[in-house]
Amino acid sequence: MKKPSYILSRVCFALSVGCLTAGVPAGENLVKNPSFEIDADGDGVPDGWTHGAGHYGRWQEKVKKQLGKAALVDQQAASGKRSIRISVPKDNKDKYWNQGWEGMSYRQKVATKPLTTYTMSMKVLNKDAEGLGDYGFLYAMAGELRSSEAFTEIRFEQKPSGEWIEKKAVFQTGRYASYTVLSVETRWNIGTIYIDDVRLEEGGKLELSQWDQPVPEDRLLPVKHKFARPLDAGVLRRFEAHHAASEKRYRGDGSWESKDTLAGKPGGEKQPPDLRATYQRVEGYLGAYTATGRDVYLQRANEGAAYLLKVQQESGIIGDNYYSSGQGGVSLVHAWQKTRHQEYLAAVERVVGHFNQVEPSWNYNYNMMLTEAALAWAQATDNYDKIAAKLQTEMLQSTLREQRPWGGWAGHNSRIGYHCANMSAFCQLYQTLPKDKKYDQMRAELKQRVIAALNRMIREQVPEGGFPFVHGQPGTARQNSGITGALIHAHDTFGLQEARQMLYGQMTYLSTDACGKYFWLPKNRNHLEMSLLHSEGMYLEWAKKYPHEGAP
Repeated sequence: MKKPSYILSRVCFALSVGCLTAGVPAGENLVKNPSFEIDADGDGVPDGWTHGAGHYGRWQEKVKKQLGKAALVDQQAASGKRSIRISVPKDNKDKYWNQGWEGMSYRQKVATKPLTTYTMSMKVLNKDAEGLGDYGFLYAMAGELRSSEAFTEIRFEQKPSGEWIEKKAVFQTGRYASYTVLSVETRWNIGTIYIDDVRLEEGGKLELSQWDQPVPEDRLLPVKHKFARPLDAGVLRRFEAHHAASEKRYRGDGSWESKDTLAGKPGGEKQPPDLRATYQRVEGYLGAYTATGRDVYLQRANEGAAYLLKVQQESGIIGDNYYSSGQGGVSLVHAWQKTRHQEYLAAVERVVGHFNQVEPSWNYNYNMMLTEAALAWAQATDNYDKIAAKLQTEMLQSTLREQRPWGGWAGHNSRIGYHCANMSAFCQLYQTLPKDKKYDQMRAELKQRVIAALNRMIREQVPEGGFPFVHGQPGTARQNSGITGALIHAHDTFGLQEARQMLYGQMTYLSTDACGKYFWLPKNRNHLEMSLLHSEGMYLEWAKKYPHEGAP
């Protein structure tokens, strides 16, 4: 493996959200034992703080065995007598995958108020630390639980100087946040740093970027760009071309490419197929068959659905606990609705059994993909009561709680595909809720959440019609399989013409090479073609359903 080049170390300080009790008064440091002076029991962990491994729980044992030391020390202090030292030895740099990955963390839960501005700060002394190239850095993520999302973070990137440097950041808590977890963490560091004087105070001047300004929840913003409805014949021609390319990579048993083949790497035909290459095609082919009646499209959809049944585990899992089980389950619900093959519905019922047993993931969009499959089954079979209890858990509640005032979700889930997965699940829940007045308030809230999510997309849609993959970075616009389906879902659920207009923009964008210039082309051409087949097939079905919506 090629040895990475070295860059400056970074230390970060970040926050996560949860539900606890009421906030505390403004104008004072809310952190207990902020300078780490008190250690009454002499265990080496400052009172009021917890000490553990880094961000992802799956690395816990690796961290304990392989990483350096974090300790409460007396030899360096910004104030008082003590600080925290986090140190990773420099004698093993080439083993960068095992050295410094998750680092160590000190965390403290502080009562805070919802939708309130706070200022956090910390002091850092970089003795001799350096990071590892493009693979990582000294970092702080948020969260009491594995990979909870951050409100904000402080990254410390200064070179070793022997001096204490103070860093500050201002942020706003979420709408339901009644506590904040301060987490001082390191990632991918080599060397030693010291941390002291951690502060959290109510107030400060909140400076939000244009992308992070709050959006309305009761109305949609005006769409920024207007697009004519694409000609159905043009979309169909593109689908047919992508189908022809797909046939060259079809394995004949309901499966298509491996991950390497999707990425254009040699030798992929000898590797197991990627399930995405099947369940996305099932959706695309079902849509194209509905629009055209062409038998080969239905045949490929049935073969793909049969393959998903073949790989389904006894527990109901299809591929993995959340992502493929969810998206594969949704495609099987749709296959059943088109064909009425009972084995497809029985397979989704097993997915629902898994849904009711599995622990919620830390990752909102993973939860939402699996939740959407359960909801689609419940709507199709009139069995909402079979899944209602699970919706009261973090499987759904974390996603509702963590939507930010700008309409999206923080960190990883701000990426457009994951954003659309969350929004699509909200639409499905709205459709699935029984027609009973006791659910009216929930439906009203879900509509507000979808409007906020759409407003984020209205704000970020680029003039060519696409959407940035990375929140607030227009240059990262690219095709993503989740966008078309989510906009269709929003339109069909609420009849929003703004969603239709954004859908026309997305489909216009997909007719150009621009949709693949960021990330996909040239090496991921196969993946792009598969993704386009998925989106075009779904759109063709929608266009047949609404032949006069915006038609020229």
